[in-house]
Amino acid sequence: MGLPYFFLTTSGLPPGEAYERWRTLMAPLYEVRPTTPSAVLPFGSNIAYQVGDLVAHRTLLSTQHLQRDRRRVDAGPDHYTFQLYRSGRYRGTIAGKAISASSGTVTLIGRRHLIDGMLDQADTTGIVVPCAHLHGLPLEDHDLLFDTARNRLLATYILNIYRRLPTTHPDNASTVANEFVAFLRRLLDPSQATDVLEGHELYGGLLALAKTIVQENLSRATLSPELIAERMQISRSTLYRMFEPEGGVMHFVQGERLRAVRDALADPMERRTISRLAEVYAFNTIAQLSRSFRNCYGTPPQVWRSESRAAQRIGEQGTLQHVWAWLRETR
Repeated sequence: MGLPYFFLTTSGLPPGEAYERWRTLMAPLYEVRPTTPSAVLPFGSNIAYQVGDLVAHRTLLSTQHLQRDRRRVDAGPDHYTFQLYRSGRYRGTIAGKAISASSGTVTLIGRRHLIDGMLDQADTTGIVVPCAHLHGLPLEDHDLLFDTARNRLLATYILNIYRRLPTTHPDNASTVANEFVAFLRRLLDPSQATDVLEGHELYGGLLALAKTIVQENLSRATLSPELIAERMQISRSTLYRMFEPEGGVMHFVQGERLRAVRDALADPMERRTISRLAEVYAFNTIAQLSRSFRNCYGTPPQVWRSESRAAQRIGEQGTLQHVWAWLRETR
């Protein structure tokens, strides 16, 4: 059983119907409309998971104009969204500041921020955090974008959380949420010394740093002990000793690639074929992926995908009213 979620897609609907469904979904937070009178009507897909008292989402959006006015700001409770642009871009204003966000950028968006801008074929992943969890941090004084080091850490963390959600048991949701909040507080607390970012403290040690580098480079066929050691500025012998409890560096890398494929296959938003996933995660052939996957999980990837999706359809708890109830309660 996975986490409760809400899933909506306008794929396959006539343009007018797709627009109405999309506009209805977005209405509590944004007004959406075409970028010009003659432009294609907006559409998109969204999945939202309840993670403890956080909400995590992935949203695919066509090119569209997005606006949050004062009426929408006053109608809802406070929370912050840490939003990663996986692809596409946003150009416009947030809280009166001109912002341009493109692939790899994380933005900090307050529920009470006025927004007016254009999204261009965007794929975003965000985590909504109640204000109470961030009490004492000067977020209103914080820039809406992050410096390079913080952006990299946030992007990696957000992607890792989202990847795990389709296979996260509800009993573990609060732990995932608490870990993310603790990470945010360390990352954004101005009282922390600057060497927190320059060292490895936020990664939880050298091994966690090495694992982060692995996650960031799973799609690279050249991912190797040499590459990891070079990025960490340590010797290969030191790296090998660190990974002895994991069965070795490349054993860990292979396991992470298989877990990434497994989690993708369980994700309702994931539309890539198994052949494409084999390419993305640097398996030589689909046969190699299928054999390794079956050895690890006891079933071929095709069967895993169909069984996971069937279980999700049976266990799905989300409705449009449900997801907005989550957001209303996220204070």
